[in-house]
Amino acid sequence: MLKEKIKKELENFKDENRFRKLTTLNRDFLNLSSNDYMGFGSNTLLIEEFYKKYPNLALSSSSSRLISGSYPLVMKLEELAETIYKKPVIFFNSGFDCNCCVIETFCNENTLVISDRLNHASIHDGILHSNATLLRYRHLDLNHLKKILEKNIDKFENIFVISETIYSMDGDCVHLKELVKLKKEFKFYLIIDEAHSFGVYSYGMAYSDNLIKDIDFLTIPLGKGGGSTGSYLICDQLYKDYIINKGRKFIYTTALPPVNIAWNLFLLEKMELFEEQRRHLLNLQELAHFLIKKYNMNTLSTTHIISIIIGDNERLDKITSYLKEKKYFVYGVKEPTVPKGTSRIRIGLSPSLSKNNIIDFFQELNYALSTFF
Repeated sequence: MLKEKIKKELENFKDENRFRKLTTLNRDFLNLSSNDYMGFGSNTLLIEEFYKKYPNLALSSSSSRLISGSYPLVMKLEELAETIYKKPVIFFNSGFDCNCCVIETFCNENTLVISDRLNHASIHDGILHSNATLLRYRHLDLNHLKKILEKNIDKFENIFVISETIYSMDGDCVHLKELVKLKKEFKFYLIIDEAHSFGVYSYGMAYSDNLIKDIDFLTIPLGKGGGSTGSYLICDQLYKDYIINKGRKFIYTTALPPVNIAWNLFLLEKMELFEEQRRHLLNLQELAHFLIKKYNMNTLSTTHIISIIIGDNERLDKITSYLKEKKYFVYGVKEPTVPKGTSRIRIGLSPSLSKNNIIDFFQELNYALSTFF
C-alpha cells in the first residue's frame, strides 16, 4: 500500500511538471543559481591562502560538542564572534538545526509564535516540534503583525516573533528597525535569520543597523554569503547555557570537523576586507534591476537575490532548458517551494560575475520570455 501511494503521488508530480531530480552542475556553464553571494566558496586565491595557513587539519571531529567536539578551533571561532557581536555566541552545524533547535527548545504549548508567512522550512519545523500555537502574518506586513499582537498580547505565557532579513525566494527585505520598534512596544521575543544577508552586509544586517542588543536570538547560517557551512547563534549567556543543556539538535550530533571550522574562522577574520567585492555586487544588483525594468520582467526582488516570476511550470521548463543550451545554469523553482502559479527563475548574484555576464544573460532571458508562451 505504501509503495502504491508513493508511486501515485510521484506520478502526479510528473503530470504537473514539478517532479524533482538531482543534477550535476556542468562546470562549463555560468552558474547563476549559487547561494555563494560573496564568491568565497569559489575564490581560488582565498582557498590557496587558507590551505597554506591550515595545511593539515582533521576531516572529522569524531564527537559531539559535549564530549570532545569543542576542540580549540571551534572555541576560538566562538570567542572571535563574541568580540565582534558583543554577545555570547554558540556554533551549530547548520542554519536548519539552529533555527529548529531554538524554537523547539524555548517554545512550548503555552507559547504563541507569530511567523512571517514565507519563513524558511527550518522555522516551521521548529514550530511544529515545539507544540506552540502558530499564527502567520502576511509577508513583511508589519501592520498585520501589529494587529495580531494587539489581539493576542495577554493570551499566552510568551510570544515569539520570527522573521528573516532577506527572503530566498522573493529576494525582498524586512524593515528590521521597524520590527525592533514593535518588539519594544509589545515586549515579545524576537528571532531573526540572517542566512541571505550575512557577508553581503559584512557581519549582517542586524550588526550594520546596530540592533544586535535588541534581538533575542540571531541566527547567522554560513552556507550562503558565508561561503561555508554551519551557523552562529547570537543570544544571551542564559540562553546559550540552556541550549547546551537542553537543545537536542546541539547535544546529539557530531560537531563539524576542524577543516570547516578553520575556514569559518579564516573568513570571519577577513570579513571587513571584502568591501571591493561588496561594491561590485551592489553594482551588479543595480544593473540587473535596471535590465529587469527595461525588459518589463516580473519580479518582487529588491536585493541581490532575483526571482523572475514565470507562473506556468511547463513554460518555466522550456525557458530553463533554453538557457542551459546557452550554457547558463539557472534553477527553476516550483511549488511547493513557492505558491502555485508563481513558478520562477531564481538568480543569485555574486562578485565572481561580470557586468557583461549580466547583460548577456538578461538579453537571452528576454528572448526566451518572448518566445515560449
